[in-house]
Amino acid sequence: MTEHGGSPRGGDDSVGGEDGDTEPSCGSVAVAHWGEHADGGGDRLAWELARVFEDAPFYVGWREPAIEPDDLDPQQLIDGRILKWALERGGLARQLAHLLGWQVASPLREHDVLVTSGNEPLFYVAPADQTWVAYVHHTNRRQSDQITEVASSRFAPLKLLLYYAMRVAYDHNTHRPDLFVVNSELVKRRLLRYWGISEGDIRVVYPPVDTDSYAPTDAETGDYYVTLSRLDWHKDVDGIVRAFDGLDERLVVAGDGPERDALEAMAGENVTFEGFVSEARKRELLAGAKGFVFNGRDEDFGIAPVEALAAGTPLLGVDEGMTQYQVVPGKNGYTHDRAAGPAGIRKSVATFETEGVEWSPGEIASFADRFSVSSFHDGIRSAVADAAESSRTEPEWYGQYHE
Repeated sequence: MTEHGGSPRGGDDSVGGEDGDTEPSCGSVAVAHWGEHADGGGDRLAWELARVFEDAPFYVGWREPAIEPDDLDPQQLIDGRILKWALERGGLARQLAHLLGWQVASPLREHDVLVTSGNEPLFYVAPADQTWVAYVHHTNRRQSDQITEVASSRFAPLKLLLYYAMRVAYDHNTHRPDLFVVNSELVKRRLLRYWGISEGDIRVVYPPVDTDSYAPTDAETGDYYVTLSRLDWHKDVDGIVRAFDGLDERLVVAGDGPERDALEAMAGENVTFEGFVSEARKRELLAGAKGFVFNGRDEDFGIAPVEALAAGTPLLGVDEGMTQYQVVPGKNGYTHDRAAGPAGIRKSVATFETEGVEWSPGEIASFADRFSVSSFHDGIRSAVADAAESSRTEPEWYGQYHE
């Protein structure tokens, strides 16, 4: 682990251990997120990071005020007419804006401890005496474990050359934080393999799922199955819709996205689309469903399945990614093999209809508590306190003169 740390530069945003007062103060803290995007899992995690250190300033590479929670007041970090234009343009221009905007990032340098969210902040060049904890959501998957998808796409040689350059850029930067925090053991494995991070420099802290907001009592169990996600290609909702074609079971699809029209066109009369749903309607749908069906591709974590479990609803999930570990076969649900196609999902539904699951709704909900908001807060505070302690630069003999 790189040796950072040093004496406080001022400020009251101190960090303690899990109890908030069992560890020595780490000094002032700043939280920074790569950029507000679509009110998705990464944004919600970053907002919760800001709540962990509620008095710390919260910076974002670029802001989207329309999706921000009312209790937070982010400050845009990347500024200037040209860089703002590049951020708004997206694509490679946005990446270049992040590369330039994060390297110095002057407001971040005034704090003893920096907690970042996302990959783009890894371009930051931290002061030698600053403790830096980086929460990483993924490893730029098209450049790593999903490289075969790029190799089979149009203009593959050019894309592979671009992604090679991006891997080189990230490899040069990924060894700078004092501690990496990741959202699952799967992402930890990818950091070990693709970024070359030492195992001792990686901590797993699951994303914060508001499990307390869901309960089996939110609705009586109905006669339908439900799936909820953004309707995008990598969620593979089409496999679920095809699986229910011809089944004597109802499916409710909640969520919106670019695949919605195509999904509605292929769906049978037993499939209902609700579009984007409110939090109240989501709680009702999850608690009232017989089972939650999830088919997302090799998910890093997967928040919607955990919300379903918190509602006491059995999970019928694909046997890959983090989903395979969120299902305890026969106890809180069943898994299906993607290679089997829709038939695999039908088999899980048939097994569930015949055998049910061992755990009660209350036991299923209790299983989800390991992914709660309070567990996230405890894990982050512990990680930051440990990073600050291990990055101290005082010689061993220094303390005897300052007792």
